[in-house]
Amino acid sequence: MRIRDIIPIALGEKEADVLLKNAKIVNVFSGDIEEANIALYRKRIAGIGDYKKGKKIIDLKDAFIVPGLIDAHLHIESSMLSPREFARAVLPRGTTTIIADPHEIANVIGLDGVEYMIKITEGIPMNVYITLPSAVPATELETSGARLGVEDMIGFLEKHPRILALGEVMNFPGVLSRDRELIAKIELLRHRYKKIDGHAPGLRGKKLNAYIDAFIRSDHESTRPDEAEEKLRRGMQVFIREGSAAKNLHALLPIVNDMNHHYISFCTDDRSPEDILREGHIDYMVREAIKYGIPPVIAIRMATINTARYFNLRSMGAIAPGYKADFLVINDLEEFKIEMVIKDSQIVARNGEMVVAVSGIFPESNGRIGPMNPAKLSLNDLVIVDRGKRIRVIKLVKDNLITEELKLKPKAKNGKILPDKERDISKILVVDRYTGKNFSVGFVTGLGLTHGAIGTSVGHDSHNISIAGQNDRDILHALDEIKRMGGGLVVVDNQKILAKLPLPICGLMSDRTLEEVNKKLHILQKATRKLGCSYDPFMTLSFIQLPVIPEIRITDRGIVKVSSQRIVPLWV
Repeated sequence: MRIRDIIPIALGEKEADVLLKNAKIVNVFSGDIEEANIALYRKRIAGIGDYKKGKKIIDLKDAFIVPGLIDAHLHIESSMLSPREFARAVLPRGTTTIIADPHEIANVIGLDGVEYMIKITEGIPMNVYITLPSAVPATELETSGARLGVEDMIGFLEKHPRILALGEVMNFPGVLSRDRELIAKIELLRHRYKKIDGHAPGLRGKKLNAYIDAFIRSDHESTRPDEAEEKLRRGMQVFIREGSAAKNLHALLPIVNDMNHHYISFCTDDRSPEDILREGHIDYMVREAIKYGIPPVIAIRMATINTARYFNLRSMGAIAPGYKADFLVINDLEEFKIEMVIKDSQIVARNGEMVVAVSGIFPESNGRIGPMNPAKLSLNDLVIVDRGKRIRVIKLVKDNLITEELKLKPKAKNGKILPDKERDISKILVVDRYTGKNFSVGFVTGLGLTHGAIGTSVGHDSHNISIAGQNDRDILHALDEIKRMGGGLVVVDNQKILAKLPLPICGLMSDRTLEEVNKKLHILQKATRKLGCSYDPFMTLSFIQLPVIPEIRITDRGIVKVSSQRIVPLWV
């Protein structure tokens, strides 16, 4: 769009391409509701006022119109949908812009994965911005499929203008210890005036000060109000997260007030198709905020203009001249039920359903992408000999990414350590899927398994295979099936497959439709309930490998004590 072409529309000298009549505009700048018409030119807002002519006229009949919603931080891969199917899921729910961190696929196939995510979203009816992953690999305590260094980033940054920031700096111990390569990545991006995205669970006091000194100005890992408030006071943009594994919205809404809300944004981080279809996406967070008592305009600001301003998206997040024509039409601000989504001046969804195809410039990839080469293991490989000592058990916490370290006396028989269904203790196997060399065995509680096994090739961040089970034969059967599928989720009982979902795109994403994936996920959840799980365990299990979130994890290299960033023995 040329400036000289839009000005005649704004002056009323030429008719608009699209005229939105009788709109109640939610103004995120002034905080009031403005009744006016909106003149659109191509993909932009030309003017707001008493415009009367348009090549196409849409009468909103006094409905409210709000800016398209923005997700401040997410991983498309965690939805297990391909990027275009993900867009199909969230666009009808009002999300028109996302800031995506593709560090999941980057850990599997490196910059080729980032390039895939950029290309496959080129030309789709959603604004997809990218943060260049900082943690490939996340740490040296796991086997990853790629390594992304400073020298890899330089040319890539110049090639792709949709890169807004350095992806979440998860290795906060590396920042504090002045790791040279990590600091060099930060220096590279900040000298190009890109944002440095943060990830600092539980970081407080002087350590938080030092972390922020590295130009890291955002964080989405706060779980308690006092933690979030300290980060706000130190100048960070706090992204309140409501994902599927980590749900922090209701815990953090009490911090929001008239004085600080401009420095708060909404994000989903990792959200499953089921939660998106059942509850919503960023729109769900807006609704819940309003129910809590936050004024609708403030809730909308946290979902729109606050994020746009933080990331320097100068033409998004508001309804004003020159801004992108991305809108939601709703009849009641309190209910915040989306009736129409307009993207780039075009109606793309009505009443929760897409009315246009989500297609892009580049064709979809066919066949499997990425390695899936785990070692062939035997029953003997899974045996843990009893030493008469206590063992470390990883305690998973529902709706939270934090784990706890338990030191328990194990169940033993014939000199071997066994799972213990009475105490909800399952065996956990993590297998390197890249070189086929490494694997580790430990124990986990919190899944509720009483028999069988569940397995997944989604394992943040290096995405090795993790399988939890009550018997070794089922664990190995799950491993074989994940390899055969080229990655995916599986539920096994008595060496029979009860349910599965192939994820052939790097072992992370399906090549099937949103509806097919959601149906298979429902079948998987029913199968896990037959094994004793009271909640969907797959999202929680997918984080058991993540060695940068406290307190204790397990990777293909062994059990990791996060605070010290070292491998520790099973026995204590």
